[in-house]
Amino acid sequence: MCTNPSEHPSDRYAADVVSLNRDLSFRNLPTLARRNPAIFTHFAERGDGLVTLSVPTRHLPHRYLIGLQGFRLAQYLQLGWACSSVAYRQAIFCEPLGVAHADDQHIITMSPTGRILGYVSLATNGDEVSRDLFDPARAAFPVEEAHGVNIFDHVAPLPGVGTHEVRELKRFVHSRTLTDKTQRLRVTLELLHGLGQAVASSTPAVRTLIGDVEEHVALRHLLMAGLEVQLVEGTAPRLMADDLLAHAYTERASVKPFVSHLPDAAFAEQQTAMLKEMLESPDLFQANTELSAARPGQLSRVEREHRAA
Repeated sequence: MCTNPSEHPSDRYAADVVSLNRDLSFRNLPTLARRNPAIFTHFAERGDGLVTLSVPTRHLPHRYLIGLQGFRLAQYLQLGWACSSVAYRQAIFCEPLGVAHADDQHIITMSPTGRILGYVSLATNGDEVSRDLFDPARAAFPVEEAHGVNIFDHVAPLPGVGTHEVRELKRFVHSRTLTDKTQRLRVTLELLHGLGQAVASSTPAVRTLIGDVEEHVALRHLLMAGLEVQLVEGTAPRLMADDLLAHAYTERASVKPFVSHLPDAAFAEQQTAMLKEMLESPDLFQANTELSAARPGQLSRVEREHRAA
């Protein structure tokens, strides 16, 4: 069971996991991207050495996948959203590799020395063939498991869209070492730009994004990207007490599921161009304000429908 003792070996273990992953460098990953550009869905190098790339799990060398899952765990441990006692009891130093499906996209922004500054994933539900979103045999997306819903019972899917045209946004995190506000915004925009490139290059085309967010944190990033976001109100998310990520739903403010339908296949390309324009501006804050005002995202709320058993 996940507990929060003030003094426990699990605290020291968590600190060791964080230290281990803080020292990892991914500096050879950009070299792999230059040598094998076809397996990366996005690769951008800036003049100051900042690198952002996107790569599916199937093309990510095993050692890098372990490192990424370690980064994810280290950030969540520091945020208090991963349970240190579960990590200690299971003797793990990264999130389980099995949660990453072959077609999941990993979007990473790195410093010139290869340290990860920001990360977000674009996850599938693991279905081998695309299934109808109301098919009881389809695999649930993680957000649906946590909130105990079929999210499309509450926000109607686009006509003809199946599971292979839906992606879940997961683990949008910045390194806890990133404290400069300008650099933090820069990393956010780089991740959103890479995310847009990954969506635009997907086959079949991604038509719907889902996930869950805190209203005053990640939701702002979605609206910054110009998305039309529908928040589902009234869910009660929880994971089992012995789940590594149980704290993600007990130690945060209200976390709500969202659905964001993309109007057409060209939408991601248009929004990606907008983000690229922001990144090329000498004043990121001004560019963000002006372009977001010109092409704002939209938010609406949907009350959860409680269905009879």
